[in-house]
Amino acid sequence: PGRGFESRPPPHFKEFLIKFFLPMFVIFHNFASQIKLEEMARTALAYGAKLVVVSKATGMAAQAGIPTVSRLVFEKGGRLLVTHTLEEALELLNPKKVYLITDLAQEELKKEEIEEGNAYVFFGNYPVKKEEELGEMRYISPKGVSEVAQVCLLFERK
Repeated sequence: PGRGFESRPPPHFKEFLIKFFLPMFVIFHNFASQIKLEEMARTALAYGAKLVVVSKATGMAAQAGIPTVSRLVFEKGGRLLVTHTLEEALELLNPKKVYLITDLAQEELKKEEIEEGNAYVFFGNYPVKKEEELGEMRYISPKGVSEVAQVCLLFERK
C-alpha cells in the first residue's frame, strides 16, 4: 500500500513461477547462520533451482548471507525472493501444499508428495507452534542428517 504496487500478487503469478522456475518451491526459513544459509542455497542451485526463497533471515544470515546468496543466484541466472515471514512467502507463492521439513515430524515425506507446485520449508531453527500450523510436518529419512543433506535428498527423490 502506498508503494505503487498491490499487496497481493497478480492472479497469474503462480503459473509464471511454475513455468519459468523449478516447479518445487524450496523455502529456507529462520536461518541465523550465514554459512548454513549459503550452503542451503548453493545446494538448491546445484540441483537446478531457479528460485531461492529466504524468509525471516536473522543475524549474520541477514547481514552477510543474503548478499552472498543474491550473488550466487545472480551468477546462476536465477531469482531470489526474500520475505520477512514464512506466511508472506507462502502467500506470494501460493503453493498447492506446504510441507514443513523437520526432524520433529512423526511422518516421513513420501516420494509421491514431492511434486511441482508444492512448497518445502527447511528451518534454521525448530518451527514454533504458529509455523507448524502453516503446513504438514514431515521428516526426510534418515532422521538426523543435516539440513543441507535433506535438500539433496529432496531433489534426489523427486
